[in-house]
Amino acid sequence: MPDGVNDRSSHQAFEFLSGLESKLQASQRQPLVLSEAVPEQLSVRPSPLTASPLTASIVSTPAEVLDFTAFVSSLAPEPGMLSPRFFLASLLPRFCRPCVVVVSQGSKVAGLLYTRERVVAGIPTGIVLGDDTLGAMIVARPEETESVMQCAVQALLKHKTALRFRVASDHLALLQAQTAKANAEIHFFSQEFHAHLELPRTYDGFLAKFRSHTRHNFCRYRRRSELAGNEFCPDLSFTEFCVAAQGLFPKEAHARHESNFRQCLAMIEAMPSRILIGLRRSTGEWVSLAGGWYAGDRAVLNLQLNDRTCVRESVSLVLRSYLIEQLINRGIREVIFWAGTSAPLSYYITHREEYMTYVDSRSHPWRLVRLACVTLAKLAPATFGKWLKWDAPDVNGNTEQKDSS
Repeated sequence: MPDGVNDRSSHQAFEFLSGLESKLQASQRQPLVLSEAVPEQLSVRPSPLTASPLTASIVSTPAEVLDFTAFVSSLAPEPGMLSPRFFLASLLPRFCRPCVVVVSQGSKVAGLLYTRERVVAGIPTGIVLGDDTLGAMIVARPEETESVMQCAVQALLKHKTALRFRVASDHLALLQAQTAKANAEIHFFSQEFHAHLELPRTYDGFLAKFRSHTRHNFCRYRRRSELAGNEFCPDLSFTEFCVAAQGLFPKEAHARHESNFRQCLAMIEAMPSRILIGLRRSTGEWVSLAGGWYAGDRAVLNLQLNDRTCVRESVSLVLRSYLIEQLINRGIREVIFWAGTSAPLSYYITHREEYMTYVDSRSHPWRLVRLACVTLAKLAPATFGKWLKWDAPDVNGNTEQKDSS
């Protein structure tokens, strides 16, 4: 879709949701001051380390979030995706702002829950989003993780209108329990977000997993690329990668918003151990680039750009063959493709038990807002479905609920 059309659609969605949010805010008595502590002591099971009750506060500015860098580093010397810097890099300021719940025990911080709040035209909507599919939503000691999450979710249920979480099955049970206590509605359904590809100990073993046609294509297109004089660059500097990516982005085969492109680069930059690879002509022209990071014995790929004029050469497949061979040689046992991957690798990924969870206030104003979001997304799914998919449980009609209360 042309950028002009996207911008007009975005503006229409912003105006629509802004009007709805104004009505919702007018019905609320008093908004939460996000930089101040929630005054009540929440009824949560104490940490196993002490008998002191847990309390929660919510911070919403980047500076406040960065203040917890030392705390996170004290729990994980190499925090990676748990670092405040990475969390902030993952945000799109135009669409959301930080909403980090700080759980404390007396004067001591016990843990953090990383979430973000949707904003429309700069106005906070009360819709809070959290994603734990890669284990980067909760910062706490292992024995305190459940207590920290319970306290944080109670604080969000008390002061926000709607919660949207991507979680594994163990956290789903916790959300159900907290929702029942708060007399809120919960809907959830299975969802596959990231694509997980397990890697064997050798590249030949990896190829052996494929059907003969796929295996043949992996070898054939890579051989053709090498005969054509293309060069695989296995370890680019971040500066060199950014320059190359900015040049290749206008020719990218699957167009994306520039804001998403910048977000991917920021997330890669925030990680200490990066994947920065590329494929270029003998003339120096880049035809494919891929970026991501290492997380223990896993690799996460969140950006790949391919020259759309090279479709017949399958440069995407060629670069991934080099990448996977490099990862296997490094001892990596799993590669995660952020937000999924295409064929042929999509036929060989493993599926995780993950759920998209919608928790909603039972207030009448919010019910009206949610109904309006559902209706608008159904009437114009191509235009508004993407904007509203987090807001309402049955956007585009593809969210068959497995449970509700």
